[in-house]
Amino acid sequence: MTTHRVIKTGRHPPPFTRIDNSMLQDERLSFKARGLLAYMLTKPDHFRFYLDELMNHTTEKKDSIRSGMKELEQLGYVNRYPVKDARGKIMSWELDLYESPSLRPESGFPVVENPTLVTNDKILTNDTRLNKYITFTNSEESYVKTYLKYFSLKKKKQHMRVTVEQYQAIHEQIEQLKEYGVTPEEWEAEVRDHFEKLPKTNNGNIIAFLHAAPRRFEIMVE
Repeated sequence: MTTHRVIKTGRHPPPFTRIDNSMLQDERLSFKARGLLAYMLTKPDHFRFYLDELMNHTTEKKDSIRSGMKELEQLGYVNRYPVKDARGKIMSWELDLYESPSLRPESGFPVVENPTLVTNDKILTNDTRLNKYITFTNSEESYVKTYLKYFSLKKKKQHMRVTVEQYQAIHEQIEQLKEYGVTPEEWEAEVRDHFEKLPKTNNGNIIAFLHAAPRRFEIMVE
């Protein structure tokens, strides 16, 4: 038998992903789960995965993808956890992906305490004793600026502060919307509509707006 491979060198190599063979050869995983993990590893590090979106790229049915994801969770390749607002309400679910379970913090590898994050040249820290909440209005992201403009017009005040984790999640979700093709014009139109219809009792938090964004922008999610 002869294996014929795509040439991955030269001036114009095709897009390809380098993956640790141990994951693909993990006999505890079904081929379905291995294929799912391999596909997910071809995406950018902060890509957000939705069940219905995954179904658009495979012949597998929803239950099949769910079972494959469950395998990956049980064996440590995936960690799914809730993202909560300041009141503890679950706003969305996040998924951490590990090429190897040994990369998980609880696997025995050292964990860096209180890592610093550099965003728009402003140093933030995860140490909640020093910086539990941060001012949200320092973002240089144009989509965020648009939201804050309409927030100020409606509420006559600045947007409430957010935690470092929420700050990151907000920007990651916006980047995801951009990847789905949401243009600045579409974003502004939905933000404007949101504030025109916003009840007085609603505090206008962008986190809640982003939670409903898949429906607003007709992005299919689970």
